[in-house]
Amino acid sequence: MKILHFDEINSTNVYLYDKISENNDISDMVVVAAHQTAGRGMDKNRWESEAGKNLLFSIALNVNFLEAENQFKISQAVSVAIVETLQKIVISDKFFIKWPNDIYFGDKKLAGMLIQNTVEGRMMGVSIIGIGLNVNQIEFSKDIPNPISLKMISGRDFELDDLLNLLVFNIKTKVESLRYKENQNEINEKYVSRSYRFGIWSDYFYRNQVKSMIIRGFDKYGRLLLHDKEGAEIVCDVKELQFFPPSC
Repeated sequence: MKILHFDEINSTNVYLYDKISENNDISDMVVVAAHQTAGRGMDKNRWESEAGKNLLFSIALNVNFLEAENQFKISQAVSVAIVETLQKIVISDKFFIKWPNDIYFGDKKLAGMLIQNTVEGRMMGVSIIGIGLNVNQIEFSKDIPNPISLKMISGRDFELDDLLNLLVFNIKTKVESLRYKENQNEINEKYVSRSYRFGIWSDYFYRNQVKSMIIRGFDKYGRLLLHDKEGAEIVCDVKELQFFPPSC
């Protein structure tokens, strides 16, 4: 893996995507920033981080062995890899994956992710996986509703480079394991088992109202499968449903 470090950059994902537009091969390239001036998560959400306290990085992986319709498997693999890594360094069963790929500790947000994929015909090309992980920061803006960091969880500081190397290795290993069907099934099972609120009746914002529903699973395109109190199945894409309360 080629790792590039920047004291400041607009966005690690944007850096890698610009390299693609210049016809550069970015496979196995990792870009790390101490500070991002335009870091963002899914759906144009902004990611706030105190400079030098957290991990802000993007990793580019060749995923041309996956059909384009299966790109949600990348999100699953990366999420599972992160949770498994964190569970080994902070022994706890409170790490969860909030659909589609936020990492939670209890009801608080520990990490966010932005995955951008290129497609070549019916197959995937390169996946740019951007991750923001709260590590040593303990004070956050009041505008952020539910943040938590590894230091807040454990009470100790973490060496960022050591944690980065461990995460990069585990993410790459897990994503490359998607070459095999049995590994895809295993990752899906782990993703489901660690999914936030899975199998628990909870309130959600759906079609401009608060509705009590239960998560039953996910389809191959990454859409959320829920049931309401009347037993009707509801299929939601990312922009069609919000977790309630708003802090989640």
